Amino acid sequence: MKYTLERPRSDQYPTEKIIDELLRVADLYGHRHFSRHEFDEKAIECKGSVVLSRFGSWQAALDAAGLKLERIKKDRSQISNDQLFGELGRVWYLLGHRPSKDEWEAVGGKYSYTTYKTRFKGWVNACAAFIEHESNRNEGLTSPQAIEIGISPIPVPQPKIAADEKRNIPMRLRYRVLTRDNYKCVLCGRSPATHVGVSLHIDHILPFSNGGKTAPENLRTLCNECNWGKGSEA
Repeated sequence: MKYTLERPRSDQYPTEKIIDELLRVADLYGHRHFSRHEFDEKAIECKGSVVLSRFGSWQAALDAAGLKLERIKKDRSQISNDQLFGELGRVWYLLGHRPSKDEWEAVGGKYSYTTYKTRFKGWVNACAAFIEHESNRNEGLTSPQAIEIGISPIPVPQPKIAADEKRNIPMRLRYRVLTRDNYKCVLCGRSPATHVGVSLHIDHILPFSNGGKTAPENLRTLCNECNWGKGSEA
């Protein structure tokens, strides 16, 4: 065999060859419905990206192959939130930031993107729930020194501070304000979806240092440029 750096282009695969591969993989899965990623696990001749490039959508490819596959409803109720958060934390740590849908599917998370969306009524909700879960878990940890010498620290009563009197804005509140403001800067109207390089910040209208509350009515969405342009009044 001669080794070269050449790779076959997707448009060089005969359609018949792609269909034959779909039929072969369907046999391996017992003619139940299988996803593109499941196809990639069994495929030899070509990958799912080639199939999508040729037919435009996964269902169109299955239809072209004449496949009438049985859809098996997966029981996701047996998956605990701790399991979902554990896997989300693993991928988050691997990427170094909150994963997007494409990044999640590219990394190959143990649980599907749809499982998180269904459980938490949205992907951003799932990520916010994960942050809250980790925050609560970390607050309950004992100090490393106490663990090392095998003693329990004596709890020190802490005065309770109302949520709206804390400067830090919880993730759920951030999401609520972003949703209310349609993920756009309320001053210039820019958003990450329409302008490259734009990031959104949650800003106190009446600065916290001047007695402003951390409450929805005193919070607004600003882009990075509008927020930095305010100066250091907050």
